[in-house]
Amino acid sequence: MNGRNESVEERLDRNWNELMQELRVMQTGAQILAAFLVVLPFQSGFTRLQHPERILYLGLLVFSALLIVLLVTPVAVHRHLFGQRVKVTTVHMGHIISKVVVLGVGVLVAGCVWFVVQVLYGWVLGSIIGGVVMAAVVFLLVLLPRIIKPTSSVPVLPTDTEQ
Repeated sequence: MNGRNESVEERLDRNWNELMQELRVMQTGAQILAAFLVVLPFQSGFTRLQHPERILYLGLLVFSALLIVLLVTPVAVHRHLFGQRVKVTTVHMGHIISKVVVLGVGVLVAGCVWFVVQVLYGWVLGSIIGGVVMAAVVFLLVLLPRIIKPTSSVPVLPTDTEQ
């Protein structure tokens, strides 16, 4: 029991709406980074990039495009299955995709930082700073959610009127 007085359908609707809100938040960040990557070749300094830098750039560009398509996938599946009374399937599939997208956005952010720093300051500093950002991504997006305890297990603090 989740402490709410709602039917299975109401819970599924609420879960779907929450999932869509989370995907919207991630989509904005992914689209901004993808836009940065898309316009980069049209900047005058891009022609000075070496072959390895261009390969890294290409990988980030393709990764960002695939991530955006993955972000839209739950909506496409929902549209395809609309009215077939399979919301359990769409919510479950959307949940799995959103977990992949969270990690993907983190990897994209770290990869973009790595790319920019290595272009500006070289591969060594780019790898160090990119590695630190990637470590932060892993901690914040993978480990921290598993470390945090549900609030139901945290003792309730007394209010001002109870002290």
